[in-house]
Amino acid sequence: MPTSGEFEEFDCLVHDGMSTIPATRRVAAEEPLCIYVNGQSLAVLTRTPGFEQELCLGYLLTEGFIGSPGDVVRMKYLREAERVEVELAASAEGRLAKARRTHTAPYGPGRAAGRAEKLAAPIAVAAAKVSPADLQTMARVLRSYQRLFEATGGTHAAALSPDTPVPPDGPVIVREDVGRCNAVDKVIGACYMQGLILTAPLLFLSGRLSLETVAKAAQVGIGAVAGIGAPTTSAVRLARRLGMFLAGFVRSDTFTVYAGSLASPAS
Repeated sequence: MPTSGEFEEFDCLVHDGMSTIPATRRVAAEEPLCIYVNGQSLAVLTRTPGFEQELCLGYLLTEGFIGSPGDVVRMKYLREAERVEVELAASAEGRLAKARRTHTAPYGPGRAAGRAEKLAAPIAVAAAKVSPADLQTMARVLRSYQRLFEATGGTHAAALSPDTPVPPDGPVIVREDVGRCNAVDKVIGACYMQGLILTAPLLFLSGRLSLETVAKAAQVGIGAVAGIGAPTTSAVRLARRLGMFLAGFVRSDTFTVYAGSLASPAS
């Protein structure tokens, strides 16, 4: 079961079409997390409490503030302040300053779209060879680890396999969060913090495949993204431009490939 810090119980009224009765329902927690880098405020994320350092590392990587985990000299989560403090190496300060300027832009044609447009070949996205079996395995693993969603119905999830074909016994990392992008950042941060090498990774999502999630994957070299939801037009265009694999509507035995191609049975 999820921990108590991940949800809160509320007294509600439930209507079943015939009558209205009192009931208690679990609601997924959403709390702010401040990220400070080199002593200055960088961002405030609203997230599901838990895995704060993974979220922070993933966010710094997928938003382009750092080029690799090695840029981080020190990272500390201050629970009472709901704050993560990060110290970067001096060699990373130029990249940080440049990324800060990009992130001062407002949303819509957006910061996400503007950043995604800067992602152009030859960005080093790993060419994963994805098979139907890989997609089915990832969907099965994702469902089995969505504890908080089962309790609240209010979270997104992301699963990341460092390599393809997806090994039947893992490692596949899964993280949940009220924010779709937070789940992506957490699972990417988790892989790096656990020392897993992203050889030919496959990222699998519980919902819609947005421009932002595909751009985050590309930023760290993930060349294959799939999920149970639909992609957006911008996500498809970006995936095709970067030579990525993108598949949506993944069910037990059906899916749609929007970019890239499937691995042959002999692969």
